[in-house]
Amino acid sequence: MLFTPIPLVRRIELALLAPELARAQVEAGCAVAAQSDCVAIFVKPHYVEVARKLLKETRIAIVSVVGFPHGGVTTATKMYETQDLCQRGADELAMVINLGALRDHDDLAVRNDIAGVVQTARGKPITVILETPLLTDEEKTRACKIAEAAKASFVMTVTGFAPGRVVAADVQLLRATCPNLKVRAAGGIATQSDALEMIGAGAERIVVREISQVLC
Repeated sequence: MLFTPIPLVRRIELALLAPELARAQVEAGCAVAAQSDCVAIFVKPHYVEVARKLLKETRIAIVSVVGFPHGGVTTATKMYETQDLCQRGADELAMVINLGALRDHDDLAVRNDIAGVVQTARGKPITVILETPLLTDEEKTRACKIAEAAKASFVMTVTGFAPGRVVAADVQLLRATCPNLKVRAAGGIATQSDALEMIGAGAERIVVREISQVLC
């Protein structure tokens, strides 16, 4: 059987999550995504229906965020957000892990938090965002194992709102810890070289703020 490599563009996801972005910027981002045929686009909850309408004739997935960007809201709040976003047309959801509970070693609370979102999504892929620059290797490993146990589909390195950026070593660690989970690399990826480095480290998806610089 011949192995056909996945084109780089079909690993790229465009993030439109900056607080200041208004409808005009979201519409422009959707146009860029459609033109490039990237794999997915991240949008704030308020703009899920806008993106759904603009990209309905494409194969681009709409991803929106839960408990974003700090992750410290209650599980009930995250579950409500999940239900609302699913009804609005999101294809996938990315939830921020409860960092405080993780660092408290309250692993059961962290697992129940993720599991509540997974169950509410009813089969839609759930990504757990870890904020790797803020965690020790032990915390990263434990978080990854908890996400896997709670039936998440992906783990993602950062939200882009906390200090620090993704490094290849973190992608390698997450991939090695939980081979059954896919890794989304995000955080300061600005060039094609950056993207290829993360793919080489084991990332399945690459989340960027500018597509053109990564694909040039």
